[in-house]
Amino acid sequence: KQWYQRRVRGFDRHFFGLRHLNGREGGADLPLFQDPNWTTMGTIRLSTSTVAAPCLRDFLAFGAVTPNGFGLGYLMEKEWFGAAVTCYLPNDHYTTYLKNLDSACNDIHAVLSGKHFKPPRSV
Repeated sequence: KQWYQRRVRGFDRHFFGLRHLNGREGGADLPLFQDPNWTTMGTIRLSTSTVAAPCLRDFLAFGAVTPNGFGLGYLMEKEWFGAAVTCYLPNDHYTTYLKNLDSACNDIHAVLSGKHFKPPRSV
């Protein structure tokens, strides 16, 4: 991979662009990038993206950005919601995550449809 692809993960690609342009202009590293929280931000376990183009319905995907994380691509239309989950293998939590996502989607659908909503059960 090229050097910038090895550094850019998930939403921080926007911050990467800011940092890169600042450095290219000869600026000193911004205080944001010296903060210890900057390192934590690079380990986000859930990376999401909405896919706004209906033509991508059959190709819906979004990649996980950390080895122990998940990628969640989703598409919402007026009468339809779709999601694609990705992860690096092995991942001990993949099946549990899918079940919880399915349950949450069903709960949201019930609320929006005006159906009786049951509070979550303890796990």
